[in-house]
Amino acid sequence: MDIVKGWINEIRNMGGIKFIILRNRDGLFQVTIPKKKVGEDLFSMVDSLNREDVIVVEGTAQEARSRDFETEIIPLDIKVINKSDAPLPLDPSEKVRAELETRLDNRFLDIRRPRIAAIFKVRHSLVKFAREYLDCQGFLEIHTSKIISSASEGGTELFPIRYFEKDAYLTQSPQLYKQMAMAGGLGRIYEIAWYFRAEEHNTTRHLNESTAIDIEMSFIESEEDVMSVLENLIHHSLKGLKDQCKEELLLLGVDLKVPA
Repeated sequence: MDIVKGWINEIRNMGGIKFIILRNRDGLFQVTIPKKKVGEDLFSMVDSLNREDVIVVEGTAQEARSRDFETEIIPLDIKVINKSDAPLPLDPSEKVRAELETRLDNRFLDIRRPRIAAIFKVRHSLVKFAREYLDCQGFLEIHTSKIISSASEGGTELFPIRYFEKDAYLTQSPQLYKQMAMAGGLGRIYEIAWYFRAEEHNTTRHLNESTAIDIEMSFIESEEDVMSVLENLIHHSLKGLKDQCKEELLLLGVDLKVPA
C-alpha cells in the first residue's frame, strides 16, 4: 500500500478516467482514477473535490504512461483532510498572476507556489552547508542574546524596546558576545544571527531585519587565516548548493557560479 498526502494542484476529467495532480513539499504526484478499476463511488467522489483541498491517497504505485510523471498512483481510497475555499484569492499553481499586495495578504497560499517554496529550500541548504563546513573546521556554534542594553556596534540606529522598567534595544550585531567568547577561551565560534537595524531605506538592498553568518577565531597568524576560512566557506556552501538544489535554482532562473 502506497500513501501520499498533499494539496490538490489540478484535477483533470477525461471522461472514463480522471487525474488528480497532488502537490506537497517533495513535488508533484499523479493520481490516476480509471472508472473501470476504482469503482463508481470513488470515481464520482472526485467531482466533489476542489483545487487546494488537502487529501490523503491510499493506493498502488505503478509506472506511469504520462511523459510528465515516472510513476502514478491508482487509488483504493481518498480521504479529505481539509476543504479549501472556492474561489481562491490567488492561484498557487501560478497559472494566474497575483499582485504583490494579494500575495502578502494571503502569504500561506503564496508559499505554496513552487518558486516561493524553492527559496526556502535554497536558504535551508545554504545554511546547512555553511554549518557543515564550520563544524568540520572546529568552530563552535553559539547563540547570543538579541536584547541588549546599549549599542554593540557603532554606526547604526537601534530599535528601542521596553525591558520591564528599563530601556533596551534589539541587537544589531553579536560582536561583543563574540569577543567575550574569545576571551573566554572558546577559540573558534560562529553564529547564524539575526540583525535589527532601524535605518530608513529606499532600496531593496537594505533590510531592517536580516540574517548573517558571524564568525570569530583566535590565535591567527595573519589576515590570510581569516580569508582562507571565508573563501573555503563560500566555496563549500555554493558547491553544495549547486549540487543539491539544481531543480530549485532552475526554477528560480539562477545560474550559480562556484568560485574556483
